[in-house]
Amino acid sequence: MPRTPPDPTALEEIGIRLQLTREALGHTQVMMAKLMGSVTNGQAWENYESGRRRISIDHALKLCQTCRLTLEWIYQGQLQGLPPDLRASIEQLMVRREGHLTNRKSRS
Repeated sequence: MPRTPPDPTALEEIGIRLQLTREALGHTQVMMAKLMGSVTNGQAWENYESGRRRISIDHALKLCQTCRLTLEWIYQGQLQGLPPDLRASIEQLMVRREGHLTNRKSRS
């Protein structure tokens, strides 16, 4: 049976993209929280990354300014508008992650 692709606007999918972005940039959750203008010590970012809460538009816009992201990437998963270096880093992480998941499934 063909697998239905995940909804790119789902909280979990947005969280995965935020985690990929953070890893591609080489930042901690605390640093990402600061970059998006949060006054928390990383808790807001952790909530976004884990898919517990949807990232606010204010925080997303700040990340677009400070980290060269796009709203299309954050909310819809569209890589096209990202700077080439950041896009390449994120794509590399996505391939590694997919390979890791495939290897885990084949061992089961």
